Amino acid sequence: MKNLSEQFTKKRRRIQGAAWRRLDNTAKLFAAVSGEDLSSVFRISANLKEAVDQELLHRALLLTLPEFENFRVKLRKGFFWYYFETNDRDPVIEKEQSAPCRFIDPHRAARFPFRVSYFGNRINFEVFHGLTDGLGALRFASRLTEHYLELKKNLPVITEEKEFSPLKEDDYLRYYRKLPKRHYESEPALQVSGEFLPFDQMGILKGTLQVADLKAQCRKYGVSITKYLAAALLWSVIRTETNGKNLKKPAALNLPVNLRSFFDSETLANFFAVVNISWPKGRAPENFREVLTNVSRQMDEQIVKERLEETISYNVSNEKKWYVRAIPLFIKHLAMELIFLRTSRAHTMTFSNIGPAKIREDLREDVEDFELLVGASPKQRMKCGAVAYDGKLCLAFTSAMAENHLPEVFFRFLEDQGIPVEQESNGITDREHDKGRYPVIAQDRRKIKKAVRMFYLSLVFVSVLAGIVNLATYRQIPFKWSLLTAGAAAYVAMTLKFSVMRHASLSGILVRQCLGIQAILLLIDTLTGLHGWSVDYAIPCVVLFEVAAILLMMLVNRLNWQSYFMYQIAITVLSFIPLIFWKIGWTRHPLLTVLSVVISVAALLATVLLGDRSVKRELRRRFHV
Repeated sequence: MKNLSEQFTKKRRRIQGAAWRRLDNTAKLFAAVSGEDLSSVFRISANLKEAVDQELLHRALLLTLPEFENFRVKLRKGFFWYYFETNDRDPVIEKEQSAPCRFIDPHRAARFPFRVSYFGNRINFEVFHGLTDGLGALRFASRLTEHYLELKKNLPVITEEKEFSPLKEDDYLRYYRKLPKRHYESEPALQVSGEFLPFDQMGILKGTLQVADLKAQCRKYGVSITKYLAAALLWSVIRTETNGKNLKKPAALNLPVNLRSFFDSETLANFFAVVNISWPKGRAPENFREVLTNVSRQMDEQIVKERLEETISYNVSNEKKWYVRAIPLFIKHLAMELIFLRTSRAHTMTFSNIGPAKIREDLREDVEDFELLVGASPKQRMKCGAVAYDGKLCLAFTSAMAENHLPEVFFRFLEDQGIPVEQESNGITDREHDKGRYPVIAQDRRKIKKAVRMFYLSLVFVSVLAGIVNLATYRQIPFKWSLLTAGAAAYVAMTLKFSVMRHASLSGILVRQCLGIQAILLLIDTLTGLHGWSVDYAIPCVVLFEVAAILLMMLVNRLNWQSYFMYQIAITVLSFIPLIFWKIGWTRHPLLTVLSVVISVAALLATVLLGDRSVKRELRRRFHV
């Protein structure tokens, strides 16, 4: 085992960020819109028949990752787009202690865009949707489970000679053809009603049924499993969210479609499209068969290669527009969030069926089943994931709502159709079917968010109160000291938001904090009569400190120096601001101002010259369009 691990280690680059790749078309959207309130994370779990051993699971992960070498990345931010950079750290294993599918912070822990955890008999593989889609995640989770069972049963470790990682080519671009414009459906759809769960909690209610029972019903209606389940979900939405007679808005499902079934592709990057399957507003259906007929027709019309090519064309054409590519990332963020929210409101919920999970025949009996959990949030209130294994199908609802009306009606409908369903929950919204196989969520992060908001409000209150007192006493004390109070409050708020709450990198914290300090120094100088000490001495000294600090970070972490290069460029640009103060006459003693500019430019040039090809590579990845 030691030799095998050493063999994989030798194959890896020892330099952090030695290689990089662009995000695929779909990943760019996920990277822009994701955060604490919309994680874009989904989970595939393998439920074993014995308790999971943490040490063996970690060894299994180290065996699995080299077979998916392009999963060994971290998400980085460029000027125009996000990108993936190689990550030579070793991933860690953690015991599940919180709600599933929570946001994966790209700045924390080992910085991988995935998380592996365990609880009881269950192995969890949670992944940021920007890295891969359901098929890629299922393959990784299956291989991880196989390697774990090999170690558990003292069997020979079988590794794949061919890596599962043809990820570098974006198949969206590969199959892009310029076609007539097509737009996504954006008419607002029915939303799942009820109260929201506390922040950082998510309800789970899953049902397990026999595939043979389901197929028998599908044969009766002459439809596929996906068509039958989609129609049953849509029927359940109509029964729970309307009066059963009229629909004020469409009832709609967001249905991901695996494009590999229609195009010659083996990529494990994202390669899927979504279709909107709906019942229109107006008259409600009279029975399930009417819904099934409607759903079957829509899927036959939309899930064909020609229509899917139109979807690819629409998505990629926007990315290819020169003016879109040239827009800075922070502006793209705002635009993508608006587009995402606009398209998200056009469906009631998401239904994702990723097909069967496969485990080697000699290990198959050690696995009870697999489950797919798709992260829900107040922005996307309920989702349903389906995965089959060994003759059983697991349908798992994830919900940000405190009620279970929709999944309960859905499972009851299946049982009325002659399909027995064994239910299980995580105890958040359903105590009856809780079997104790999920952790008890003790922390309520909503309270933390509320406390942070109250702190921000207190800063605003103090600033306003200081302003009122200052105004009332200005005749006695003619000094605008309340502006200094407001500036200090703004600095504290910035520190909390960008340096504490976001777990930013040390270099990023340094730049933001120094900018805040410079603003405070200038404000103090202005309020006390603008004697010039801030622009003559203080601000240039802060710039020199920033330059020295960034250089020190580069020297200490030489193998990962490129992580600080963009911050060095930013500091060099900002070092010219004191020259503006000199130009407008604020600066009376420019020696330190000129010295700080010369030193920052010289440091940047030295980095460029010493970095050689590495600098060109860093500039190319940071500013790729």
